[in-house]
This record gives sequence, structure tokens and C-alpha cells, in this order.
Amino acid sequence: MRKMVAAVAVVMLCGCGASSGPQGDEGTGGDVPTLVPAVAPDPAPLGPFTSTDIDYDFGRMTVSDEQTGASYETDIHGYIRVPQDQAGPFPVILLQHGRHQTCELGLGQIPVPVGDDNCPDLAPVITPANSYRGYDYLAENLASHGYAVISIDANDINDNDGSSSAGDAGALARGELILRHLDEFRQINSAGGQDFDDLIGKLDFSRVGIMGHSRGGEGVAKALALNPTRAQPHDILAVFALAPTDYTSMIVSGATYATLLPYCDGDVQNLMGAYVFDDSRGEPGGPHFQILAMGANHNYFNTVWTSDDWTLYGSRNEPHCGANAATSARDTPEGQRAFGEFFMASFFRYFVGGEADYAAYWTGRSEVPASACPDGIAPCEARYHLSIQSTPQDTLLLDATPAATATSSNALDLPVILEGFSAFGTCTATGADGGGCESADPTFSTADQLVLNWDAPARYVSELGRLDARDYDTLSLRVGVSHGDADNVGGQDFHIALSDAAGSRAALAASDFSLALFDPPGDAYADGGAEKTTLNAVRIPLEAFSGVDLSKLTQLELIFDQTPAGTVQLTDLMFQHVLP
Repeated sequence: MRKMVAAVAVVMLCGCGASSGPQGDEGTGGDVPTLVPAVAPDPAPLGPFTSTDIDYDFGRMTVSDEQTGASYETDIHGYIRVPQDQAGPFPVILLQHGRHQTCELGLGQIPVPVGDDNCPDLAPVITPANSYRGYDYLAENLASHGYAVISIDANDINDNDGSSSAGDAGALARGELILRHLDEFRQINSAGGQDFDDLIGKLDFSRVGIMGHSRGGEGVAKALALNPTRAQPHDILAVFALAPTDYTSMIVSGATYATLLPYCDGDVQNLMGAYVFDDSRGEPGGPHFQILAMGANHNYFNTVWTSDDWTLYGSRNEPHCGANAATSARDTPEGQRAFGEFFMASFFRYFVGGEADYAAYWTGRSEVPASACPDGIAPCEARYHLSIQSTPQDTLLLDATPAATATSSNALDLPVILEGFSAFGTCTATGADGGGCESADPTFSTADQLVLNWDAPARYVSELGRLDARDYDTLSLRVGVSHGDADNVGGQDFHIALSDAAGSRAALAASDFSLALFDPPGDAYADGGAEKTTLNAVRIPLEAFSGVDLSKLTQLELIFDQTPAGTVQLTDLMFQHVLP
């Protein structure tokens, strides 16, 4: 499968420098690779540096509740991992956990209704739930490669923010807490103190990345929004939201952003990270990414959160997400952390540390390594679906499906022609409940979408005039296969064609470049099943359109002639520059 894209990748010039690590003035060095590898470099092996974690407690601070206007105090507590006996300076990565009980029975993780500060440590009977310790596998890995990693304790916020379904009362507090921890360590880097004098000059605050899990994913988005309003903002280059919430409808701007959506999430089962991606695409500051992980649940990324949250929503026998089902596609806790480590470590090592080898995955040209695959067996392209939205200056949008014009004209104000479809129209998914698109309820997205239904060969044509696309390297669109149409069982496929002014034309099968055209698996969502439509990318390198003059493009076609019938939802048809 996907032999075409592999062949293209082998001959594609990377145009980026290899890296031996993040230290030094520029963070990059070494030879320039000439080929994009079919498989991305694996960040899982530990690097040359040893590290130890050091707990710290910098007292208390007052944080704000955005919903009520109230305020309360929280600890400034966490731990830091820094390479030992190394001069640095080290790029700074901060991790924030999400909402979890703060005191629990050791057996079964049953919450004990007392606050974090009042939880007795009577292991194994009653123990504090130290969620901030749950990402140490990632912290140790990054520190071994020359990064300073701070993991912060947000339990006091969890004890005060309530659990409102109408919003996230802790989002602002989480953002304030993140920035305060960064403030403290920036001061330590400058002048020492707090028993950390040995860190003076070792922390590179010109290169900062932040990760948030669950409600922490909303917290990192809030921190990024607050940051430029402060007298001394931090240089936050990259933000990773892991299974995030989006109760406050965040728009992420000013940094590179990635969100990971677990298909089998039983806590944030409506995949709210997709809303952030949709609402933020086209924002400046860096590219935006969405990863749909087909076998993941919500909890297993954190080693302290050992329960299977899928069982809170669905059953253990659900055919796709149920751990007991014969057809289960679930990841083990260890497997889930392994691919989480790949995505987060490679993301930060590229976008914060400047280690350019990791461009191989984040430009969409290489597959994940074996360590990120179930049981360590590659290839596993169907497990993860990556969507990329470049910065505005690197994007030429053809269609984002505004309902008023989607069926008649494109973003270039040139004609769109629809031929042979049984039905067509537009829909806008409403986000939280997944409604708004009758062809697939639920569809978890907030993007306007063009809905195309065919029972015979049909064609979507977008006129391009004599478009010069030589500044771009990729043609992409996002597609959802509508689970409401029985003709979609087994998935879909179609041709994508470009034509030029001289009459040359090249048509390529979407399935040669993407496995995103799958029929959403699982039982009906309304009955506690996993079935839901999501929008995932089909990307084609422009050099694959052999013989077509990219300087004089006249027409783009989507030809639905590979299956007898079906329905798809699509948006974000565009040319992009995604290579370094």
C-alpha cells in the first residue's frame, strides 16, 4: 500500500540540515541529507546524557477562575530533569497534566474526596495521585538528548476548578500556572536561587515548548494566548495538545501547534482537539498539525492514570475500541506511551531543538518508525492520520468550503463545476455534539464541508486559470468518509488530477498517497460505540504529477470513479509549501 508515495519520498530532496542535538548557538549541525527516508528517525533510544529529576516547591501563587471571577491559591510545585555534567544551554520543555483525582485508593484508583494537601500517603491503601509524575518516560528521553524538562503539579487546580460540562473553570488558572513556572526558572537561569544555582546559564529560554494533556491541553493554549500580554513574554515556539479539551473555544496563534486525537477516547470522546485545529488553521506563527490515533484511549499516556477510560463511555466488547473484542484495535498502555513518545519527542526536537532530521515526519513525507507501531512491528500507516496546515504565507487555498459559494466558485473566484453527482451540498459540524452533517452524525469538526454523493462516475472540477504553483510542494485536502452511507463500507478512493495550459494532464489515485479514506470503525456512537467521522488529510507531492507544467495550471479535478457509489465530506483543498 502507498508504494507511490514511498517512491516519491526516496527521490525527494529534503533541503534541511541533519542535527547532532540541540546544544550550540543554532542547535543544528552536520551534513545535509539528500533523501527523505521512507521511515522517520526514531527518537526512542536514549541519548548520551544521564539525568536525575529534582522536585521543587517554590511556594504558592494566586490563580484566577475565568468563569466565576474568583481566585484561589495553588502550589508552584513540580520537578525538573536536566542533563548532568553538561554546560548547556538546554532548550526548555514544560509538561502539564490534566484533570484527575488528587487522592485515591491504591486499589482501583477510586477517588478519595479530600484535597491534594490533605491526602494521607498510606500506600498502598490511600495515595496522592501524583499526575505530574506520569510523563517521566518522555522527560527522561528528552533530557538524555540535551533538553531541560519541567513537569508541573496542577493538583490544586483540580481541587478547585469543579467539573462543569459548560466550560473549563480551570483553563485560565492552568495557563497562569504554566507561565509562573517558566518565570521562576527564567529567573533561576539568570541569577540562581531556590537551591538551583547550578542552573545559572544552563536553560535556553529562547527555545521553549509546552505540552498539555486533557484539560492541560486547554491550559497550554491559554498560556500561549496570555503570554504576549505580559511585560516579559516567553519565547514559546511549539505547543503540543495531547487529547485536549476545548470548553473555552481556543484559537491557537503565534506558535507551531500539534494536537493528538485518540479515536478510542472515553473521556474526551468528542475529540475536542479537532475543534482547536479547525478553528486555528490559517493562524500565523507556525504550521498546525492534527494526528488521529486509531487505537488510543485518553489515560494511558500518563503512567499514573492506569484505568481504561474507554469503559466510562463504551463497552469492553465494542468491536473497535473494546479491549475484550476479538476485532479490537486498541493499543496497550506501553504501546500507547511508545507512540506518544515518538510524536511528542520528535515534535519538540524539531520545532524547539532545531533537530532537522525530524522534519521527515512533520513534513508528511515519512512514516512512523517501528517503535511507534503496535508490538513494534512496522509498517503501521493506518494507525495514525496526520493533517498539516502550513502558515498563511505557505498556503494557497482553493476551497475551505464556505457554504455560500462552495458549489459554484473557488477561493480564486473561478468556477467550480460538479458533474454526475446524485446529490451535493454543504454542511457545518457543530463541534460538541457532532451534529450538523446529516451524512455522518456525529462528525467531530467545526469546519465547513462540501458533501458529495455519487451512484455513478462523477467529477468535481475547480478552474485554476493559468495558476503558477511552483512556490508550493504539496497538494492536499481533508476528507471524511461519511459513516451514514452503507456504500462506504470498505472505504473509498478517487482520482486527483491536474491539467496545464498545454493540455498535459496527470491523474493519481488518492489511496496511493493516503490511508485516510477509511470507513469509520465501531458500533454506532449514540449506542456507546466508536463510530464517528473525522476529517483527515490526503497529501500528494506536486512532483508526483509527472509531465504537468506547474507554472500554468488550468484545472484541478476530483474524479469519483474508483467505487460504484459513496459519500464523502471534504474541505481545505489547497496547495502548500510544507518542506523546510
